[in-house]
Amino acid sequence: MLAATADPAADTIVLKNGRRIVALSVTQDGDKVRYQTSAGELSLPKSIVDHVETGSVPPPDSLTAAAAANLRITPPTMEASASVEKGAVHDDAIDREYLAKVESAARSGERGASGIAALALHSAAQFELSRGDTDHALTDEKSALTYAPEDPVILMNVAYLHLRRSEYKVSLEYLEHARSVAPDNADVAKLSGWAYYGMNKLDQAVAEWHRALTLRPDAEVQHALKKAQRD
Repeated sequence: MLAATADPAADTIVLKNGRRIVALSVTQDGDKVRYQTSAGELSLPKSIVDHVETGSVPPPDSLTAAAAANLRITPPTMEASASVEKGAVHDDAIDREYLAKVESAARSGERGASGIAALALHSAAQFELSRGDTDHALTDEKSALTYAPEDPVILMNVAYLHLRRSEYKVSLEYLEHARSVAPDNADVAKLSGWAYYGMNKLDQAVAEWHRALTLRPDAEVQHALKKAQRD
């Protein structure tokens, strides 16, 4: 039985693949398991959850990963077209017919259609992320990437979603690609620091966050850097 706990630091979700996610609180909602982090609410399909440990203390080697999952870091934003955003998401829902239409145009090679399809799918992913649905957000963001494979912001948003899911090594693969496209992008360094922090590679995390701050002042990075230095 999945339940909430009175101790916000004592819930650990154990997935069937062995991965452990430490949360502030955990609740069951139909076929979803919802959990709170300091970055907001996330959800997982109940089918991939083995059990939830309440009132337990995480093992020492998971403490940094748990802290990483709760970092207050936001994803990079991209320039948007209001008409495309409105076409993709309106009336508090995603318009899948519109997405199918713009994807079809992109696949047919229509001029400029790939960029529209990428932006529309990215808009859908952002809407899903705002609802805590990281699974569908990741699917749509990766679909956006097929139409704009070298777009650094979409690459970083895919990486960000993997970070939110504590999938740090996978995230780094997308961040390395983004760095090859945009070597002096502060957000690449910012998210790379998060990935290294989650992997308990604190020296590399600190180095990336220092680099991010040399490229652009950022309160979120400063907060994360102080936390890593304390650790």
